[in-house]
Parts: sequence; C-alpha cells; structure tokens
Amino acid sequence: MTRLFIGWLSMALAAAAQTPRDLPRFQPQPMAGGVVRVMGNSHMQTLMEFWEAGFHRFHPDAIFQTRYLGTANAIAGLYLETSDIALMGREIIPMEDIAYRRVFPEGPLGLAVASASFNVPLETFAFAIFVNRRNPIEKLSLRQLSAIFGCTSAPVRTWGDLGLTGEWAARPIHLHGYEIDSGLGYFFQQRVLGGSRKWNCGLHEYANAYGPNRKLLANAGDLIVKAVEEDESAVGFCGFGHATPGVKALPLSEDGVHSVALTRENVANRSYPLTRTIYMFINRRPATPLVGEFLRYVLSAEGQNDVAGQQIYLPLPAAVVRGELAKLHE
Repeated sequence: MTRLFIGWLSMALAAAAQTPRDLPRFQPQPMAGGVVRVMGNSHMQTLMEFWEAGFHRFHPDAIFQTRYLGTANAIAGLYLETSDIALMGREIIPMEDIAYRRVFPEGPLGLAVASASFNVPLETFAFAIFVNRRNPIEKLSLRQLSAIFGCTSAPVRTWGDLGLTGEWAARPIHLHGYEIDSGLGYFFQQRVLGGSRKWNCGLHEYANAYGPNRKLLANAGDLIVKAVEEDESAVGFCGFGHATPGVKALPLSEDGVHSVALTRENVANRSYPLTRTIYMFINRRPATPLVGEFLRYVLSAEGQNDVAGQQIYLPLPAAVVRGELAKLHE
C-alpha cells in the first residue's frame, strides 16, 4: 500500500510540475446531479477518464455517458442532439461545419482544452518537418514551407531555392506527407498554406494501412520517415514520434527570423509553429448547467493538472485557458 501511495504521489507531483501555476482554480457551483453526454475520439478516452474522476471530486452525482466512435462522428452528435460535447483531436473541417449549420445556423462553439502530444504516435501530435540527416539545411520558415508544399507566386522546387549551394543547388525537393483530404492534411493546409488548396502536385501522400479487423499494418508516419531516410533530397511532415537516426526535425519560424525547435517544452508553451490542439465543441451554449460546470472544470488548474497526469497530451498555457473560459461567457 505504501509503495502504491508513493507511486501515486510521485505521478501527482510530476503532473503538478508540468501545469502552469497561475491557472484559475476551479470554484464549484452548487447544483443537482445530471448527465453529461460526450462523443468523440477514442484516443482521448484516457484523458476523459481523468477529467471524469477529477470532476467527481466536486460533483459525485454527475453521470457521464461516453461514446468513442471517432472524431469524424463527434460533430454529428451535436446537431443530432445525441451528445452535449464533441471531443475532437483536430479542428472542425468544412463539411462538418456545413452539416452542422444545416441544423443550427450559428456554428458550434469550439474550445481548446489541451495541447497536442509532443511525440506520441496515433494520438494528436505536433508536426515535425523532417529532412534527411545528410541535408545541410538547418531551419525553415512557414513562408518557405508554403512555397515548398504549395503553389505560390514564388514556388520553391530545388534546394538551391532555399540557399543551398554546390551539389545541392540543383537537387529537386521531393515531398512526402499525409493525405491532403485527411484531418492531418487539413491542419497543414490551414497552418502552412494559409487555407489554400493549391498543393504542390509532387506531394507523395500517405495513409495508415489496415488489415482485417482494422489491424494496423503500417503507420503513415513511419512510411513518410522511411521515404525521407532513403532520399537525401526529400522533406516530409508527420509526427516527431516516428523519428529515426537517419532524419532530423528542422526548427521553424513564423517570421523568418526567430526559429523554434520541436521540443516538449516548446509544444507545451505553444511557441513551436506546428503545435496542434485538442478541442471540445458544444452547441454554442452548454446544454445544461452541469455541462457548463464540467467545461469550467476542464479549463481550470485542476482540469489541466489532469491533462498533465495522463502523460500524453499537454496542458494549455494560462493565457490560452483564460481566453477559452471567456468564450463561455460571450
């Protein structure tokens, strides 16, 4: 029992150390028990269980009804009114928003509730920009990435276009990444291409390969890294958790001057430009006072401490939490 307690205490202290200290504490409001219906991404089941357990310390009579059918089904639960919260591992995509607005003219309210993982495959993760270990390029800006992966007025198609000289100057850039029609591709399109759908036609797209009973046979990230590892002229985007000794992740800058390396700390403080986000969406206003109370818990010091405790996703910076809380009162 003593060992179990010490283990639990160590995890709790480690989680607290990762959580920003100036987050607002949760102030529970008196209310009767009720039901909170959640539909969404199965990869976030563990995180949701942490939040449920934490919320039950303040509202033991609250009942959670959860269905983990995937992010693609989450928004449908809102406009069909079969769930109160859509738990999503990515941004809402246009078709989901269109379907929602056919029922409710106002779009759903999206709340950032955690930052992506730093390097955990199959979860929502920050994107790395990988090049071959032998490539002398040291960093890139988002503007350069857009010119590489998109069709711009000043496209970048060779490594010489990025300033490399000698034998590298004339080498064509070979592109690898996730399918552009996936949620992963949509994030890259919005964040790097500025929403443009004009992708470089030379992009090699990858998706997970599955066998019978949805058994994962090959992960898209592993395939992307393998392609970059085998080709000195290649560049690819995928999760950092797929890194191998044959590739390197480049620091990135938004302004072309201040480059930020892909580290756990820079994902947690959200200074790394390709940090991604975990979201909860609701029908503009909480369905019941209990749902609103739960959202306030998630966006509190206690709720973000739960995020740190599950050791996959990362807690939000305090300034982001305050901004998301303000949305509940608009």
